[in-house]
Amino acid sequence: MKAQRAQQQHERDVLTETTKESGHVFTVALIRGVIVLAAAACVYYYDHMQKWTNSAWYWLLQCSIFNSVYFESWLATFCYAVLIPIYPYALHYMKSLQKYKVHPSVTYEHQSIAGILRDAVIYMVPLMLLDTFIVKKYHAVDPEIWVEKRKLWIQTTRALPLEPPSFSVLVFDLIASVLLYDAMFFFLHFAFHKNFWLYKTFHALHHDHDVMHAHVTNQLTVGERLALILSANFSLKVFNSHPVTRALFVPVFIWLLIDNHTGYDLPWGLHKIVPFGIMGGPRKHYAHHLEGKRHYQPFLTYLDKLLEMNKKSKLL
Repeated sequence: MKAQRAQQQHERDVLTETTKESGHVFTVALIRGVIVLAAAACVYYYDHMQKWTNSAWYWLLQCSIFNSVYFESWLATFCYAVLIPIYPYALHYMKSLQKYKVHPSVTYEHQSIAGILRDAVIYMVPLMLLDTFIVKKYHAVDPEIWVEKRKLWIQTTRALPLEPPSFSVLVFDLIASVLLYDAMFFFLHFAFHKNFWLYKTFHALHHDHDVMHAHVTNQLTVGERLALILSANFSLKVFNSHPVTRALFVPVFIWLLIDNHTGYDLPWGLHKIVPFGIMGGPRKHYAHHLEGKRHYQPFLTYLDKLLEMNKKSKLL
């Protein structure tokens, strides 16, 4: 009798898990469908998208904050300060999501207001120093304006292009910049782990934690933080990205970094929505923090796969 009840319970558990898995597959399919429809709508109503882009650009040109040389540094700090308390904090307190932790030790580490302000200052000061003394150069700006701005010791405003970006170019540059950064930081990250001096000097702090939590995202030395930011900036400059593209890049970039460090392998996460295992996601990044020997690529997986294939070929 006990064996029969155990068998029946096992069958119910299997059925429940199968139902849940089917629900997750449906959810992912639904999200993919919405994304495809949204992309199709953008193509079909392209003229409207361009008009909205133009209107947004001309409005931004009138904003003193957007014209400030410190805008991008402020925006990055603001996005991090907003995303950290909302996204990982919500995951931690939604009981139904606890089963998606990649390990039971994953948590949300609370920080005091003083700690958050301290981190904001540490993050912003080096960037704002660079903003103050370096002339920001954007594509489609008359070089003569840069010459005039160099005559000033201290920069207060950005020389911005007058024309709005093409909507299609904006989308392309945004995606391409993320992909280029992802490839660039793979090689830098790999070097951090393979060179003892680089690891101890720049990267060890990022791995210095007892449990995985979202605040590890910003647990960086000044040198590593500057390397990360300069790599992202270079990726944007390669494509002559418009200031609007750069502004959109910041929240996308920071969200991807935070998502990697949440420690929650959500069945509808971006790494599940993007097919064929193209993206790594929190589970792979957790494994990297646990072992430090693989999954060096921040967002995608193709370079890590090539690295693993190269290792296996050498063993044959």
